[in-house]
Amino acid sequence: MTALLNAEVRKVLGLRYWWILGIAPVVVGLFTGALTLPLARQVEDIVGEGFASTVSAAIGIALALALVFLFAAVFGAVNGGTEFQHRTMATTFLTTRGRDGVVAAKYVTAAAFGLLYCVVVEIAAVLTVLMFAGGDSGPSSGSDFGQLAAVLTTGMLCAALWALMGSGLGLLTGSTVGSVLAISAWVPFGELIVSLILHGLGLGAIADLLPVQLTWYTIVGVIDIPETGDMAVRWPGAPLALIGWTLLVGALGWWRVRSRDVG
Repeated sequence: MTALLNAEVRKVLGLRYWWILGIAPVVVGLFTGALTLPLARQVEDIVGEGFASTVSAAIGIALALALVFLFAAVFGAVNGGTEFQHRTMATTFLTTRGRDGVVAAKYVTAAAFGLLYCVVVEIAAVLTVLMFAGGDSGPSSGSDFGQLAAVLTTGMLCAALWALMGSGLGLLTGSTVGSVLAISAWVPFGELIVSLILHGLGLGAIADLLPVQLTWYTIVGVIDIPETGDMAVRWPGAPLALIGWTLLVGALGWWRVRSRDVG
């Protein structure tokens, strides 16, 4: 298994897409907090001390995480579908004892790079807010720091899950382009459209169980906000349901690879 993982990592590092996909989330993480901080300071006197740092951190990290999840899924899809696109999967299978190890290595690699994206972006977002906060004290209590740590940790979990879902989709379709287009359409606006249709049909309970909404229920659920008491899906239901989506897509991708004729 170690040899398969090493081979998979070398394949990824040999191509440029792994670091190109990380540029946009890092840029957003660097600049969003810095741009929102001056605006938040304008109303700080009304709302209360520490408001500016809190808001800029929340907006910066939230937007950065949104892109992390999207690009982690895209990375997984590209990593999962590239060998089918270039017709090298058959050669990979011939050099290993079975297909299961190859699929497992792809999933582990996708999750690892999803985590890497998230860690780098979160560090960039937090450091930028701290750097531009100037004299602001930032989080003012251990509870604030605890919630920030919980959001960052939950973000890493979600990034790994989205990378796995992207990889599963890439293996399921065997098409890099199709998988990337599907993810790029679904995450920003596709699920929103489907959700609105389901709500219009009186099926709002199903809409709440779609993966993007579950992701934000998972993130918001770790924040101590009174209004979150009305969330449709709460902890631990939200992360467990998101893990369920990951297992479903991953299992379908695994099954398709085992049954696909790659000769």
